[in-house]
Amino acid sequence: MEAVVSTPLCQEGASLPEGTTVQGVVTRVRKVGLGLIHETASLEVDFKTLHLPDGTDYAAPIRLVGIDSARERIDRRGAIHGMRATATIANRFSQRLAFLAFAHPIMVTPLFLAETGLFRFPDPEIEYRRGTELYLEIEFPESFRGLSPCTLPTAGGSDEDLYDLQSLVDGLPYWTYSKRQSQPIDLVNLIFIGNELSLDAAFQAAGWAGSAPNSVRSGFGAIRAIVEDRSDGDAPMRTLLLDGEEADKRLQKSLNTFEKRHHLRVWNRPGEWRGERVWASAATQDVGTTFSLKPFGFTHQIENDVDQERDKVVSDLVYTGCVDSVTYLRRPEGLRGPGREYRKGLYTDSRLAVVVLNACRQPRLDVAAGARAPEPSLLVRCLRRATLTARNHLLRDNIVYRSGDALRLGICALRDWRGQRKDERLARKLDRGPGDSFAGKTDASGAGGQGGVSAPEAGGRNLKPVVATAR
Repeated sequence: MEAVVSTPLCQEGASLPEGTTVQGVVTRVRKVGLGLIHETASLEVDFKTLHLPDGTDYAAPIRLVGIDSARERIDRRGAIHGMRATATIANRFSQRLAFLAFAHPIMVTPLFLAETGLFRFPDPEIEYRRGTELYLEIEFPESFRGLSPCTLPTAGGSDEDLYDLQSLVDGLPYWTYSKRQSQPIDLVNLIFIGNELSLDAAFQAAGWAGSAPNSVRSGFGAIRAIVEDRSDGDAPMRTLLLDGEEADKRLQKSLNTFEKRHHLRVWNRPGEWRGERVWASAATQDVGTTFSLKPFGFTHQIENDVDQERDKVVSDLVYTGCVDSVTYLRRPEGLRGPGREYRKGLYTDSRLAVVVLNACRQPRLDVAAGARAPEPSLLVRCLRRATLTARNHLLRDNIVYRSGDALRLGICALRDWRGQRKDERLARKLDRGPGDSFAGKTDASGAGGQGGVSAPEAGGRNLKPVVATAR
């Protein structure tokens, strides 16, 4: 297995060579198969080599710590553990229908047809394709000691250029709003400067895709993705307004789950900067789904630290080579704009990233997805479903397990509630008011703004968390 290091790292003016890869071998594969032995799949990869483009190899301890937008979990050893298909909403719904059919045998056929047409039994196997983003901790050799995120080039070098950019930032609205609600929804945290072709080419090269228009069909597709615990490549987005206008573009990036995805909306702004079009964007990361009464239905929970998604977008575009410069400028009013609008729980360092694009004729990164593995036959899928369902019934449909599961859910709910309260306290603490908002929040990414790629050396070791893209 091989993944290219996509986090730009520099050391005393020199950078980690472009095209550096980490290489490893798959040491253990556990498939679900028919479900006779295992309920869940697992995968272990032993990354041990840092390979430079000149052919030099370094033995380096490398540990997998995460996979972006994935439904699987990673344990402390770096092993990947798959989802349990019988724990999904789709399977629980089908079980209720089965119990109803047993009570009323005449309903077996219509209920089976209804359940089959509505939801599909999830595929519990693990499959990652080209372009999957891996979070790795790499202990670099001594010759690479002192690596840190590269400083990005800024737009222009004169005070006049910076003044014009700051004026551009100051003239933007702070928040986007929905059509039906008056409270602020997403924070405007990005500006793109360039023509539409450059904008489209940059995001396509970085692996971002479009979003289907809101409709009954796309909405039902999103519900199916939630209950079946799978991805929806063109899932719809809620319609948000900026200055009363709908977005010109809606883009997203996900892997194999609908719950976690990166997404943004882009609005073409009036006027130009240095003869180029100006686009404003609000980028947020979905980290879970929940059921809401207002608006009614399933909705996403977003990451409270909105700077993470801002820096994620910048990092993705910079690595493609489609960016000329990135300039971070601070809003004078902090998170609360002139109207003192505010969304509960969110926090930021009050900076907005201005990304100047180039023509993007030859993108550096090509994340075109490879071919998917062939789907199991209908017989295999039916046998696996029957085996896993029967196994789940024997193991979990009893008072002991149900009581323990209820306790676990209560603990998880309490932990989530405490986490939300903590985020809200942090947001209130950092909000100092006009001119001094969020003075307590520092950017852990250094001057380059590459969020989540720098950290202090652990125990004297040259240990760095980096992002690598599977290829």
